[in-house]
Amino acid sequence: MPEFIAILRHFIRDERATSTIEFLIMFPVILTLFVAVFETGVILSRQVLMERSLEEAARLLRLSREIVDPVTGQSRPPNADDIKTAICDNTRAIRNCDSVMVVELTVIDRMTYAMPGNGAVCVRRDDPSHVPFSVFDQGAGNQLVMIRACAVIDRILPFSGFGLNLARDDSGGLHMVAASVYVNEPD
Repeated sequence: MPEFIAILRHFIRDERATSTIEFLIMFPVILTLFVAVFETGVILSRQVLMERSLEEAARLLRLSREIVDPVTGQSRPPNADDIKTAICDNTRAIRNCDSVMVVELTVIDRMTYAMPGNGAVCVRRDDPSHVPFSVFDQGAGNQLVMIRACAVIDRILPFSGFGLNLARDDSGGLHMVAASVYVNEPD
């Protein structure tokens, strides 16, 4: 027993490897912080790309009231799928963009300036048979129009528990919403 106590005293007084113990204590904290910053940066990058693509699509709607249909070659007004395609073509950071995005277009009353509610229409990935209803009213000349897109994305590291304070659905996807307001060109 005295040998054990002597070895224990020697071990307690030995100051070698104290930095290793400090490193082992702080490493999980620093790694968690790094993962949180990395994931937040990627989500913010996706958000910025989606907002820029939405602005480009709004520009398309604002300047040209008709597009040429690629199948028939005839001029027609753009629909929600055309705008979604324009957004998805410019946003490569969102996987399966065509199937996870919903675009809505709402005319805003210029007398009251009443904006649509905060609840953006998003895809429900847990129920593929559910088709989300979204308004797509392009409006007339000189009308104020709001375009809003909602995409459901996955976190990069689902085990981290981070990903900003975005709304989540039952499948664990984050709802990323981008919106823009513009005035239609006069007729």
